[in-house]
Amino acid sequence: EASKRRGNKKTKLIKKKKNSVKRDAIVEDGGRPRAPGDDDMTMGELEESTVVSETSTTEVNNVRVVVTSDYNAAQSDPLMRKHCFGYTIQITNLSETDNIKLVSRKFEIQTVGASEKDIVSGQGVTGRQPILKPGESFEYSSTAPLNVRPLGTTIVAARMKGEYSFVTVQDENEDVAGKEELTAELGTFHFIFPVDQRVTPVRSMDDEDDDEDDDEDDDEDVEVPQSKSVPPPQQQQASSTSPSMPGDSDMKEGVLSCKINDESDSVTDNVRVQVTSQYRPERSDEKLDKHCFAYNIRITNENKDTSVQLISRRFEIQTILSDKKDVVQGPGVTGRQPILKPGESFEYTSTAPLSVKPVNSTPVVARMQGEYSFVTLGGEDGTSPLSSTPLKAVLGRFHFVLPAMGLA
Repeated sequence: EASKRRGNKKTKLIKKKKNSVKRDAIVEDGGRPRAPGDDDMTMGELEESTVVSETSTTEVNNVRVVVTSDYNAAQSDPLMRKHCFGYTIQITNLSETDNIKLVSRKFEIQTVGASEKDIVSGQGVTGRQPILKPGESFEYSSTAPLNVRPLGTTIVAARMKGEYSFVTVQDENEDVAGKEELTAELGTFHFIFPVDQRVTPVRSMDDEDDDEDDDEDDDEDVEVPQSKSVPPPQQQQASSTSPSMPGDSDMKEGVLSCKINDESDSVTDNVRVQVTSQYRPERSDEKLDKHCFAYNIRITNENKDTSVQLISRRFEIQTILSDKKDVVQGPGVTGRQPILKPGESFEYTSTAPLSVKPVNSTPVVARMQGEYSFVTLGGEDGTSPLSSTPLKAVLGRFHFVLPAMGLA
């Protein structure tokens, strides 16, 4: 229905003034200016008062800018966290007397979970500087290929806004050098994940809103499928931190002997564990050697016909130059022992507030790895443990990396 409306609008605009359209991807890698991001997008927790919309319409200085966006499934690869969005922008000269010439553009785009915005700017629009007579419109389409993972706290993949600079002219040959430039606003809009790419958020009743003083295993936002819960197959001990164990020698020496990675993807006994990590500057204080990281873990049951239940977790974390690892373990995940049917996933985000002094030899400030214990389920109702001996799903080794120094 929405697509149909956009199609009708485009036909009407072409009757006014037909302009050829070029497609211009806006999110690329390499050397692009950046700006501090919006805190709500960084945390993935948008305020209830925030208007989340795939469209926006703004009128400033007698210029209307309308944008619509949608998901491009054909150019997306969700398993690789590649999500492509298309958007169409219509710029209309509302003046009754003045011709305007579009001179330049500047956009800001921030993906959810990112601490910075990409700044995209350039001359003209789609490679030229069109002139719009009174009442005329210019319309073009573009794509935004994003590297982003859905979060359970929001349906938003990214936020975008910007502005166009223009001048008034008499004709297309007029020299615009030195003329006063006015701006037309591209209002804030959002790229929104389609329903089949979203995850369902669930928070336990006793979850705390503030995790400023959380330990490494205290979880924030949780995304789980709507599975039926059953009593755990055996009683577990309360979460605890065991005595430290000997650390890896390369971490102790500050000269890593392995590839530096801030994510990992492991499959054990048909259970996949994926983790990505990100620096949280708003919760860090470099002067005090306080460095906070968020890490997102997704656990997927890749069995074709067997359900599994997560029973417990065990993590090892070692900060740079330390000769020991801390071991964090406890029952369940985020206070639950979820059941995953074939193909289902459980995803959650947690924080690791570290007290560690960085070293010049590596951007890594800590290393983490671990495992989840689980049992396979069967029986007549499909919810009875088939064995009292848990299996292990490996959380592959990854690193907490300072963004200023980057991956080596």
